[in-house]
Amino acid sequence: MGREIHNIGLIVKCLDNTIMRRALDDIPEEEKLPVMQGWMIKYLHDNQREDVFQKDIERDFHIARSTVTSLVKQMEGKGYIARVGVERDSRLKKIILLEKGEDLYDRITDNISNLEERMVQGIPEEELEQFLQAALKILDNLGGCECRTAMVPGQKNTSYNLAKEKRNNRERRERE
Repeated sequence: MGREIHNIGLIVKCLDNTIMRRALDDIPEEEKLPVMQGWMIKYLHDNQREDVFQKDIERDFHIARSTVTSLVKQMEGKGYIARVGVERDSRLKKIILLEKGEDLYDRITDNISNLEERMVQGIPEEELEQFLQAALKILDNLGGCECRTAMVPGQKNTSYNLAKEKRNNRERRERE
């Protein structure tokens, strides 16, 4: 006799949809952006200390050149990013996150950290660890994911810690 079907995929999809909607709750409608653009803003933020070129985004996101070109043009038009020349080769244009992109990143990150706190309310730590372990096993069964290193059970979510640190820094600056 086989295992009972649990509709895991449907539950995960509902969770994903709800999380994505809630992560953007406090973002004005005109500033909301497609998920891929949000991931690019995070990528540019996380890699600020390095020169990031279109080919890096193509490689790291496994997406076509034409797709990245379109995303970059859209995000440039919204004022989130800019393409700027590099000194060593005037033909190369690195992609940088502008202040408007940083502000949006900060707000989304704050929303996500608040959302993560809400998601785990009333769930004992042991149950949460079991859930995370099961979810990671499912991910492995389906071929894994390159982002798995940020999802190790027992460690705080890096976006949570980053958002908390940014919030503390912002509050400290406001007091000064």
